[in-house]
Amino acid sequence: MVLKVAFILLAFFYFCEIEGAKNHKLVVYWGQNAVYNLKKERQFWEKDLRHFCMNTRYDTIVLAFMHVFFDARQKDSMPGMNFAFHCETSMNADYPFLYRCPEIEAGIKECQSRGKQVLMSLGGASGSYGFQNDAQATKFANTVYHLLLEGDQLNNIRPFGSAVLDGVDLDIEGGTSIGYSAFVRELYKLTRNKKKKYIIAAAPQCPFPDSFLGPSPGKAFQDVPTMIDEIYIQFYNNYCHTGDAKEFYPNFAQWINYSSKNNGPMIYIGVPSHERAAYGNGFWRTPAEMAAIYQKVKDEPRFGGFMFWDASFDQNNIIGGRPYSEHIVDIMKGGSVIPSGSPVTSKSPATKTNAPITTSSSKTTTTPNPTKPGSTSCNGLKDGIYAHPTDCTKFFQCHGGNSYVKSCSSGLKFNSVKLICDWPENVTC
Repeated sequence: MVLKVAFILLAFFYFCEIEGAKNHKLVVYWGQNAVYNLKKERQFWEKDLRHFCMNTRYDTIVLAFMHVFFDARQKDSMPGMNFAFHCETSMNADYPFLYRCPEIEAGIKECQSRGKQVLMSLGGASGSYGFQNDAQATKFANTVYHLLLEGDQLNNIRPFGSAVLDGVDLDIEGGTSIGYSAFVRELYKLTRNKKKKYIIAAAPQCPFPDSFLGPSPGKAFQDVPTMIDEIYIQFYNNYCHTGDAKEFYPNFAQWINYSSKNNGPMIYIGVPSHERAAYGNGFWRTPAEMAAIYQKVKDEPRFGGFMFWDASFDQNNIIGGRPYSEHIVDIMKGGSVIPSGSPVTSKSPATKTNAPITTSSSKTTTTPNPTKPGSTSCNGLKDGIYAHPTDCTKFFQCHGGNSYVKSCSSGLKFNSVKLICDWPENVTC
């Protein structure tokens, strides 16, 4: 009898361990075709949303981006969107930058029919977004609810028609921290006790606390921790990346402790899906390295899984005949052989095509600094984002003493006050 009970207990704990691993999710960002910065040929461009719904093992797909919160060029200052070449059809003359996207609508429904969740990312590495006060943030939460979620007051201009998204992600990489607590409070109030369970997520940088969302007084992670469900932390493009164990694990522990003490969000480890998906080298991890990380963190109750930037790079990162994501999901689901080594991709053909429009090649930011240096040298400068001294369409980032010059998306200029890429009429240069 004792042996029988012991066996049952062992089986129960084994089952619980396997089930716990199965609950870890893979989140990916889709919509910006970031691989274009590496591969210009059309055959390598990011496939449509339905492809990833039908042919991948992602659990959550985050659409990128709603990168303008209040676009004065549109009626009622409705938000602006960008999905690279995936969707570029204006709703109508009143809303030239709010798109109608039937193919993405079909993809959302396909994903949801297969048990995948689809969120909308608000913000991004470039764009014009943020709030002047809490009242504006509350208004934007209502707009998001009626444009993208279950609301029915803006049915004639819903970008994805009858498709109802599963939530939103705050990818705040510029501006200020004003209003985000109020935004979360209002959206939480609007979405609770509805037909479906909605997710409110965020994607901060790995240094703890995050510059824009905290946790610190007056910022969302401290003000409303129980109203945020998931945090996709960008453990890349920063000193606390996954390749530096002395920095990564202590920062990860701080995020886990924050969540545990506040009954807060599930914590995800964000990584690039290809060695070229991040700015600079050394941020991508092989499947073997990811397996080692997973073994160290998988038993943390507040660990939710991994996040990728982005889908386009993942589809082109073929290892052992399978995309990178397949190996990472196998690691989380108790899979078998874990390959190592560099990614293998097909050879590029000689044909060329016109470039798609993108708003971001990779998600990145660090603590901002409003000064405008006389050169792009990082000597004597703290890690952060700075205005380019001579080119208003560019800015540069300092990280570990190294300088990385970056360009705003076409048609935007760098706003040295807000530290974001902004519409030209908002920029003094």
